[in-house]
Amino acid sequence: MKKITILVMSLLVIIGLAACGGETEGKEVSSVESSDKNDGKEVEKEAAEEENEDSKGEKSKVEEVGKVIADDDYIKATLVNVEHNVDDTFDEEKYVINIDLENKTGNKIIVQARDVSIDGTMVDDMVFFSEEIAGDKNANGKMEIQNYDGDLPTMDDNIEFVLLVADDESFEDLAEHNVKVDF
Repeated sequence: MKKITILVMSLLVIIGLAACGGETEGKEVSSVESSDKNDGKEVEKEAAEEENEDSKGEKSKVEEVGKVIADDDYIKATLVNVEHNVDDTFDEEKYVINIDLENKTGNKIIVQARDVSIDGTMVDDMVFFSEEIAGDKNANGKMEIQNYDGDLPTMDDNIEFVLLVADDESFEDLAEHNVKVDF
């Protein structure tokens, strides 16, 4: 009797998996054509703007910065840009601060952000940023600031934070950089 029950249950699981795996959803891919006049830069820009507003209600605004925020014996950090992403479908928004990081040492380091504020309002409990970088390597860090309870402060004037560099093995602080970027 147990063997028959196991056989029937196995058969039901297989049928259920087969029913779920049968359908696939395809996405349309549009081609991008460039003209000789602008070498495709204008078309690529239009394609990027279309990506910033997709059909799911997500909008993205990117502000280019390109500012070196830390440069010492341990690290060179460049704040590349700040993205403001809004998802109307789920009523969520977040900032993504893209930072190019270069480890100038031969040892693995950890780079973190502390005491983060937007336009003078502390948002430290909303920040996700910790990057491990192997010796003599580069990394593309993404500091995400997201609020799950209520509204996120508007980033109109500036962002301030402490960029902390620590040794990966001992967790000893190697350097701190006070960063303030005005918009």
